[in-house]
Amino acid sequence: MEDLIAKTAEVLATSNNAIALTGAGISTESGIPDFRSPGGLWTRVDPGEFSIDRFLQNPSRFWRMHLDLKSSGDFDLASADPNPAHYALARMEQMGILKCIITQNVDNLHQRAGSVEVVEFHGNLLRAACMKCRSLEPIEDVEARIESGESEAPRCRNCGGLLKPDAVFFGEAIPSRALMISQVQSQKCDVLIVVGTSLQVYPAAQIPLSVKLKHPPAVVVEVNREPSSLHEQVTDILMIGSAGDILSRLLEALETRVNLH
Repeated sequence: MEDLIAKTAEVLATSNNAIALTGAGISTESGIPDFRSPGGLWTRVDPGEFSIDRFLQNPSRFWRMHLDLKSSGDFDLASADPNPAHYALARMEQMGILKCIITQNVDNLHQRAGSVEVVEFHGNLLRAACMKCRSLEPIEDVEARIESGESEAPRCRNCGGLLKPDAVFFGEAIPSRALMISQVQSQKCDVLIVVGTSLQVYPAAQIPLSVKLKHPPAVVVEVNREPSSLHEQVTDILMIGSAGDILSRLLEALETRVNLH
């Protein structure tokens, strides 16, 4: 592992446009369950509950389920804290090495760790958006309104439109701005760090494929508990284990290298 960390530190230190793609696996060490693994959220909740069609049919039912998941602790994003993996990526950005993070996560932990250039590919469950005027409200304000009995299907304070968590539900398109920035960053990048994602969900999984088709192709570094579904096709450096441990050691190697120069 030390050889791989040293090799990755060298690649990153000499890169011009390194970016990261993160998935649920980077946040499991913060106590947030992932979705697809044994014991993941989809083993406890029908994924169809997070479809836009079902939400529109019965928004109050969705919001009740949302509050139940939070109160049971099964999916309480607000109480989770960033872990060493989030902080390591934020520090790499502060050092000027990492140019942006494209995240499939909806938990806001990259921003709370100090990362600035974060592309939320699947939105953010810590805020609610009006489906009519697109104005945003903190999710805890909306939850408080439901719990107080004010409304089972909360409405926008500005225009009266239906409020929905500002995350991409099944059946919804990826936000056009996030998609555009991701495509631009993928074309510019020379190193892609893939962390905690199985690379099974498209179009996010298209990113490592696209960076390998560039000329010259980007170097893909993968940090996962187990190899992603695309590791044989795209991965140049594969490090298996805890994202917090590996990225912390990688950061240490980078900082040592910078101090030596």
